[in-house]
Amino acid sequence: MKRPGYRLLLLPLTLLAAAATSGENPGAHQHGHAELSFAVDGSKVEVMFASPAYNVVGFEHEVRTEAQSQALNEANDWFAGTPLINTPDGTCSVISSDVHHSGQEQEHEGREDDHGDHGGGHSAFEVIQTLECPGVQDASTLTTPLTTRFERLEHLQAQWAGATSQGATRLEHGERTIELRQ
Repeated sequence: MKRPGYRLLLLPLTLLAAAATSGENPGAHQHGHAELSFAVDGSKVEVMFASPAYNVVGFEHEVRTEAQSQALNEANDWFAGTPLINTPDGTCSVISSDVHHSGQEQEHEGREDDHGDHGGGHSAFEVIQTLECPGVQDASTLTTPLTTRFERLEHLQAQWAGATSQGATRLEHGERTIELRQ
């Protein structure tokens, strides 16, 4: 019987620590910025993506219009079925996906935003995926569709851990490639 890899077990602990830290950091909710973390164990990959809702759907308040409802549903469906990382050959498939859109009670600090009323707080997307990615353990690069799919996403901070490497990088809007061997 194969034991689960320790990296996959560490990812939830890392994500919990990051969530606790971001809740204490008033600058953690930054429009245009998002975080992507993943752990590779053989051909399995655990992925976590966190972003202000503004980056994904263009608003952070409760749904008020049919168009906003449609945008939210489309985002949920896209996250549920699209691998957030992939091999250069596109071999990854989603085994499971948990998409959560939540509100957080944080106030803006005296600044007016150009994207509308927040109703006093922020909302965010949190996505956790389990992927099956044949060949991922041999890949020197991976790709992500996030930086091209969401036009408001300006900076994506990516972190990873695998059997032979770990690291972090920052992708700008339109950059898709994550170099695993640095």
